[in-house]
Amino acid sequence: MKHITRSLALLLILCLLLPSVSVYAAGDSAAQRGLEKLQTTRNWSCIVLPQEESWLEEWKTLYARKAWYAPNLFVETMPQTKSGIPPQGFVFEGTEVTVVAEENDMSCIVYRDDSYKLHTGWIQSVRLLEGFPGPTYTIGAAREDDFAVQHETSLRWSGDWLPGTQQQYTVLDEKLRNCVGFTFEYQLIAENTANKSMVFGPRTLWVSDGENWTALGVFPYEENGTVHVQAWLPEPMDLAAIATFAHCHAPNMFDFRQTATDFLFEK
Repeated sequence: MKHITRSLALLLILCLLLPSVSVYAAGDSAAQRGLEKLQTTRNWSCIVLPQEESWLEEWKTLYARKAWYAPNLFVETMPQTKSGIPPQGFVFEGTEVTVVAEENDMSCIVYRDDSYKLHTGWIQSVRLLEGFPGPTYTIGAAREDDFAVQHETSLRWSGDWLPGTQQQYTVLDEKLRNCVGFTFEYQLIAENTANKSMVFGPRTLWVSDGENWTALGVFPYEENGTVHVQAWLPEPMDLAAIATFAHCHAPNMFDFRQTATDFLFEK
């Protein structure tokens, strides 16, 4: 108990001191850009900032590696493992991260949590991959065309359920006009039952234009892990929300995360 108390006290001291430490970055372009990126996150003032020479001129887009016996990896407060300081949180397997600095074989990353909020912290560089770690499925008829791409948009969880279910869905803060496709990411993050077979099974992907729901198709989900789905809409449509329905024995028992990126539009 005393050890935990000392760790929490040290973390509090860091949170109080670090904002004043960030002044050093103002004169360096790479450091300034990196610091500005960190300042978009919820917890940037509670981490140990990179040394001035650690900031990257060119950021890296990587993916969190699969963890052992868990759906996520711990994100550290400082560029050091087993420091005794409580971690900042965790990043889920397959989550896209932006690396803004590297130091002591650690990477300072910016990433979104399962509630679509931006966070930052440090993770071992070997825990990051250049490619998505899970399988990719396709729903709908793929199109060969030169599409315009919007990598991301602001997302949030709905305040109600997908009609006919007890599952929340993802809402786009701003409706995307004439969308033809997107990349969908899905992961079960807690079974909440000892009988895991009750929560695995196919998932139907749904989309809404703000008034009506349309079923795009089904993708398999038979074991733990993160998956990508390249979703193609039957025709260009306004995209306001995205949902999944689980075809399993206990569709309302488990916890899951989902997100969407790389929205496609006809030029």
